[in-house]
Amino acid sequence: MTNGSAQARAERRDEERERQASRTVLGAVVLAFPVLKVAWTLGSSSAAGEVFLTAGVRSWSDALSGMVLTDALLASVLAIVVCRLVPFRLPRAPAAGGPATGRLLVLALTAPLAFGVIVGALHGWGWGVGTALVAYVLRVGRGLAERHRGTGPRTATGTVSLVLSLAVAAALPLVALSSCLSGRSWSPVLVCDVDVGTGPERERVIELSRTGPGVVGWGLSGHEAVNGVRCALAEDQQVRAPLWEN
Repeated sequence: MTNGSAQARAERRDEERERQASRTVLGAVVLAFPVLKVAWTLGSSSAAGEVFLTAGVRSWSDALSGMVLTDALLASVLAIVVCRLVPFRLPRAPAAGGPATGRLLVLALTAPLAFGVIVGALHGWGWGVGTALVAYVLRVGRGLAERHRGTGPRTATGTVSLVLSLAVAAALPLVALSSCLSGRSWSPVLVCDVDVGTGPERERVIELSRTGPGVVGWGLSGHEAVNGVRCALAEDQQVRAPLWEN
């Protein structure tokens, strides 16, 4: 009994460390990486500062949502990490209980299915199915590990689930960093008429906000905040070459 209790406590500590690591990585990605995305895409911290001063705090949320909407891999990995953190509690049941296992398999499907639908709607159903499957496997492994906790040594299912969860959490900042350094705009790139005092000229502009008949944006040739009118979506949404192509 004592060994079983000690084993259960050790498993709880390991899982709590994994959850804390996931929360820390998720917080860093959500808070810091959108700022890095803007700074790298525009080429300087001063340009990023001017963008945030011009459009306010919403630029941060726009950059985050833009990263998720334009990068399928980031959206998938982020969804899996968030799904892993969604609370999942089941009453303790005997390991060999068929009905209890079936109930676990059904209840574990809810969150992965929801996140899979979201990713699939944004990036295609292949990405959605893959996201749902990975998230589901991790949640089932977590549920089975909780059912067996304290009945003996950690099961292979619990160990694999923990290792995979840590691997996904570790992959998230790398995927987010790749998205930040891709050089692709976080917001639509438009071609607008811009007048900075020398007459209207057509210029590529990163949209920051809509205002009346035009937009407030960042002019890519003049490197300054501008007002644009008579805008059309640019064919090329790439602002600069990715870091790995320089």
